[in-house]
Amino acid sequence: MEGEVRILSGAVVVTAWYDTGEPMSYARVEIYAPDSRFRFQSGRTDRNGRVAFVPDVPGTWRVIISDRLGHRLELRVKVTAPGESIGEVHGGGPPLPRPLAAVVGVVLVLGIFGWVRGFKRARRRAGDEDGAAGPGVRLPGGPPR
Repeated sequence: MEGEVRILSGAVVVTAWYDTGEPMSYARVEIYAPDSRFRFQSGRTDRNGRVAFVPDVPGTWRVIISDRLGHRLELRVKVTAPGESIGEVHGGGPPLPRPLAAVVGVVLVLGIFGWVRGFKRARRRAGDEDGAAGPGVRLPGGPPR
């Protein structure tokens, strides 16, 4: 997910969209003032994935946009003076490109599968060394039935 911040007539306008370019329409929004645990504003984005607010104090504002599918975008907006300008915008970090994300996912799954397989193989070898053949298996030279 990505986001963009602009100043229009003193208001901060945040636009959010998915990696596909589709806007985060009607996503939940929470805006926090600098150094505050209480929400300054909450609501939803419009159909174009936009939300606007007018900051009343300078500092770093947090804008959190999330949907019901688990997607979450957190932006930090540094306001130098109420209604004037923005010094910098910090997003949640650049997302991985899709092909790279797919490769990382496949490697992770194969790594977990290999680890489990190796663990089972090591347990099987350790069990064979102890002379245990498993439940219900009669070893040669064992007690007669």
